Amino acid sequence: MEASKKAVVYIMPQKIQKQRYKDMMKAALKHKFIVAEIFKSNVTHVVTEYETVAQVLKVLKIAALPQHTNLLKVNWFIDSVKARGPVQIQDKHRIPQGDEQVDHKDLPESASLPTPIPEYACQRSTPLKHYNAKFCEALELLQDYAEMREADDDYMRALAWRRASCVLKSLKFPLTSVAQLKGAKDIGKHVEQVLQSILDHGTSDEVEKVRNNPWYQKMKILTKVFGAGTKTAQEWIDKGWSSVAEVKENQTKGDWRLRFGLAFHEDLMELVTRLEADNFTKFIKHQSENLLSGVSVELCGGFKRGKTKGHDIDLLFTHPSKGKESGFLLRLLSVLESKNLILCGKWNKSTYTEEVMYSDSKRTRNNQLDHFEKWIGIIKFPKKWQREISEEELFGEEGENVSLTSESYDESEPAMKKFKSEELSPRDIAAQTRSWIARRVDLIMVPYDQYFYALVGWTGSKQFNRDIRTYAKRTHNYAMTSHGLYDLKERKALPAKSEKEIFDILGVPYFPPEERNC
Repeated sequence: MEASKKAVVYIMPQKIQKQRYKDMMKAALKHKFIVAEIFKSNVTHVVTEYETVAQVLKVLKIAALPQHTNLLKVNWFIDSVKARGPVQIQDKHRIPQGDEQVDHKDLPESASLPTPIPEYACQRSTPLKHYNAKFCEALELLQDYAEMREADDDYMRALAWRRASCVLKSLKFPLTSVAQLKGAKDIGKHVEQVLQSILDHGTSDEVEKVRNNPWYQKMKILTKVFGAGTKTAQEWIDKGWSSVAEVKENQTKGDWRLRFGLAFHEDLMELVTRLEADNFTKFIKHQSENLLSGVSVELCGGFKRGKTKGHDIDLLFTHPSKGKESGFLLRLLSVLESKNLILCGKWNKSTYTEEVMYSDSKRTRNNQLDHFEKWIGIIKFPKKWQREISEEELFGEEGENVSLTSESYDESEPAMKKFKSEELSPRDIAAQTRSWIARRVDLIMVPYDQYFYALVGWTGSKQFNRDIRTYAKRTHNYAMTSHGLYDLKERKALPAKSEKEIFDILGVPYFPPEERNC
């Protein structure tokens, strides 16, 4: 364009981060700007991070700028890159004359420097909808990639990306400058470089390189199979399989999760709606009350935090009378089985002991992060649960007969629904014409004295739980789990009668579930 032929741009490297300066020069050359490597008299546009003319003149060691030279903020260059050539100069692009500093109170609220950002995610309100989705998507993609790599230092790298994303989600304004994150504990130099690149160019080369990485694309697809972790997905890739269809065609072995996860992959990839979750919760509450009067049933996870869709449904059960919860979950499973609503699943008895309260958090033998009695599996959701239905239609649900043998659940056989050799295979069942869809469900039974800690834990988010537990240990020397809070100095448990009481004991602001989406 004509403007690009006349404009000679000099980008002052002072006060600009080294990597950002390289990115700016690369963008200028890409769009065929005429760029001066040093300041000369023919320069028409000086781009700088300095805030006054006096500061620029001092650095350039000159008394005054030539009359034809415009002194501009970096935002002029960003606008020009987006336009693929030098844009017309506006007042917002110009550096103020004289020695006055930029008055931040005159800037729009979104550009104002925020008050100090609290160190821990549990100290910050984090709504489901926030202002910085494009930045968080990029950081969480890098987190996802690091988690899949599983090298020695990748866990900490993934956690760093996640923590940075959590900071951005808590901001009450859209990020327009990395300076707005000054002092934030979890915003390191590497994070700043990625954010600055997105601010300058709308994207980050590092992020796009990962996004387009063939290995990452395969892992992203294969790890979504229910029952397949990164190790299993890598084994499939090593065998030359790069799609779920190829795995289905060639996979002959695997535990019940993998067999059903592959057979019902399309069902399980379809997100559960809030309406479905509510219908299922109502149905379970009705069945539960028939079994045990006064039992509490709570929908947890992302749905409790305000999400309208999710990958699974988590239901938390308790009863205010101690001991009443014993045996309840097995009886509920028998009811669901009798109504032919259980596709597959596994029941785990409670492994809780008092030592759990103060010992280091470790996974159970079933790879769970807590020790509650629970059932993890897949339920056959009648498709009519996907719409508004009457209570009569909902509570009268009898399930659908697919020629499977019903089994009762008892403590002598505390495992999962079994499929005998003469019965239909998971693939055969999936291929049938069905009036139901497979949905992932977790059912968790909690003693009442542990209930509100379990409610916090099973509500999430994962990072909120991680930070509130870290805060409890570092600030108070308390051990916190989904089972309770334990004063390690006084060697005693700290009971709570509500979620808010837990926050009060820890001395952190109480945030409702809708504000724990970090």
